Amino acid sequence: MKKIMPWLDLLKEVNATDFPARRDRIAALMRQAAEPSSNAAHLLAEAYVEGCKLEGDAKAHWSIKEIEQAQLCFG
Repeated sequence: MKKIMPWLDLLKEVNATDFPARRDRIAALMRQAAEPSSNAAHLLAEAYVEGCKLEGDAKAHWSIKEIEQAQLCFG
């Protein structure tokens, strides 16, 4: 599985925040959703909501321009 939200790593001093850990939690939800015995729809929905919250919180922490520049690096 490819890394989700890789642009996060490009933000200044991101490692001093909880954003990488939150991204790891989202990735864990997505991995769980891929397991045959999982409740995939629920887990994917939770991952989506958490991803939206994470991006919104990042936009409150860094400028919109900084976020957009980082995202552009990953298409």
